[in-house]
Amino acid sequence: MSSTGDNVDVFTKPEADVIVRSSDEIEFRVHKSVLSTASCIFADTFGVPQPESFKVIDDELDDAGGKDDLPIVALTEDAETLRVILRTLYADGISTIEDLGLLARVLAAAEKYEMAGIISTLAPFLHTPRFLESEPFRVFAIAYHFTLPETILIAAKATLLHPFPSSLPPELEYLPTPDVYHKLLLYRTRCEATLEPTLVDWMSVWIGFDESRFRHSIRAGAMDMPAWSTVDRGGCSFCVRGTYTTLNKYGVLPLWFIDHLERTRDMFKDRIEGPTVKSLKLLEKTISILPSIGSNGGCDCAEEAPLQLMQFSERLSDKLDEKLAEVSVQPTITHFGVISLADIV
Repeated sequence: MSSTGDNVDVFTKPEADVIVRSSDEIEFRVHKSVLSTASCIFADTFGVPQPESFKVIDDELDDAGGKDDLPIVALTEDAETLRVILRTLYADGISTIEDLGLLARVLAAAEKYEMAGIISTLAPFLHTPRFLESEPFRVFAIAYHFTLPETILIAAKATLLHPFPSSLPPELEYLPTPDVYHKLLLYRTRCEATLEPTLVDWMSVWIGFDESRFRHSIRAGAMDMPAWSTVDRGGCSFCVRGTYTTLNKYGVLPLWFIDHLERTRDMFKDRIEGPTVKSLKLLEKTISILPSIGSNGGCDCAEEAPLQLMQFSERLSDKLDEKLAEVSVQPTITHFGVISLADIV
């Protein structure tokens, strides 16, 4: 939604009893009763001396040179912002807001004029998928300022799908303290930390239950062990394998599979969600470096591993989503009436 840039607006109602003038000189003919019902600030404006931002001008000449006896309330907000507010107050309403900056300005104006109804009506637009997908950090900052707990949680989770920005969004000025962003970073760090122990314990991901039960399942023929298993568990005996070191936490697994786990970890840092580990780019790279069939004296990884990698990625994705669901960012209302993020548990 955008301003037409004209001095003519749909608010030209002949029965209007007040004119609201924007900072860019666009006039809206509206009703005192509508404004007064929506805002106690406006209810007090008419007839009570107000600050400069509520400049009331009586008996101003109209464009034709005649007298217009309607009072004019000159506001500091631009026409685009006021148009959204007024259309929300009147019957035609607002179907969409395409600019996150505009939505922030509207919410700020509604807060200024104590229009709680406007905030509750328009705040859900912050959940617009396009905003959450492209600008979740801005949505988070805006939601935090306007004390919107549900949106804070939704936006915090949406930020996990993007690298943490090197520069903070302009809405940071809304936040009462930079500590809020530090806690958001802590939330991200703890979500990211769910990956490594899950990768190290890849066997539990593969078999889907506790390690101590896998032998019974194998004997019962319930599942096959993957090609990258240790040799004593039926893994390929020809692959070059790693050893336990401070830099290799995965153990005596084939080097190509250790490389796959490392690249999985790197991708997860930029997009923290289960489906990240199912990336075709990730799988294709691993498959491309598998030993050739029959190489190394009969290595069969290239034959078995591609399908098993896809199965493993599906299971790993589900496991990570379960782990991420256990990491929460819990909003609380302090006695100052401001949302603050509690320590993540």
